[in-house]
Amino acid sequence: MTSQDLTRLIDFHSHYYDEGWLPIPVPQGTNGAARAWPLLTNIEAQLAAMDVAGIDAKVISAPASTIVSPVEQLPLILMERINDQIASLVARYPDRLSGLATIDAFQGKAAAREVVRAIKSLHLSGICVDCSQGGRYLDAIEARPVLESAAELGIAVFVHAVSPAGLTERLSHLGHTGTLLARGTENAASILSLLSSGTLDKYPTLRIVLPMIGIASLFFSGIAEQEYRHTDSWKGSSPASLRKNLYIDTMGFDIPTLRFAIDLLGHEHVLIGSDWPIMPITTRRRVDELLATLNLTEEQKAAILSKNTERLLTPLTEQ
Repeated sequence: MTSQDLTRLIDFHSHYYDEGWLPIPVPQGTNGAARAWPLLTNIEAQLAAMDVAGIDAKVISAPASTIVSPVEQLPLILMERINDQIASLVARYPDRLSGLATIDAFQGKAAAREVVRAIKSLHLSGICVDCSQGGRYLDAIEARPVLESAAELGIAVFVHAVSPAGLTERLSHLGHTGTLLARGTENAASILSLLSSGTLDKYPTLRIVLPMIGIASLFFSGIAEQEYRHTDSWKGSSPASLRKNLYIDTMGFDIPTLRFAIDLLGHEHVLIGSDWPIMPITTRRRVDELLATLNLTEEQKAAILSKNTERLLTPLTEQ
């Protein structure tokens, strides 16, 4: 038995919702969320599917923009109820589940207080925030208290994509791929706003996780070096150097894209994440085949399979 056989597979990017959380109608139609809704709302069915696929554990997240529209704030009382329930699920299945607190980052100090409660009282392992809300990105002044709390607590921040108005509709002729392109573009713009605003210089211990669909932020942070050197529009450190604060998941499991991410960020900053159940489940066998194709060492494979996620889920104050 090899060391890889002994390494757990943890899916960092995986969702769960309770129908009682939704003030808006349950998703209808043929899009990803609507198709996956029966599984998204049944944690026991998810665990059974994970058993079949060979997935040892997952990290629960419930992005706010699926619960309310991307331009609305998530009611604080609902935010608290969601986090209470996520913590309850983690306590029920501690070997299979970890949890990220659902946080509306654009609610200032009230949201920051919920970050502290979720981590210190509920013992959740990080936070999940929407990349934008109503035209504001995470460099907005309203988001600063949440980012400051995350930095002080030493926890990871999963920046989840949202569907931007206008662009999502313009790209709808491309089907679900068009939706992902719109969402990834909005995600990348928010990540770039963090890099360009000096936010990561202000909070240098922040660990930001993005989905693979936001990978354009990695490319454009390199392009932005020219602007950084010749204008004063980019504040703080060079955008390329700030990529050390970024982590990315494997959503899509495309080999050339994974090579790019690993070459740019290092294997220590890439982690298994699928966006399941909205995206199709990827089996352990398939994951092992993909990692073998990348010609990684056993230590590097183990890092991507679970070690990087375990490190991200451990506060810096405990490392």
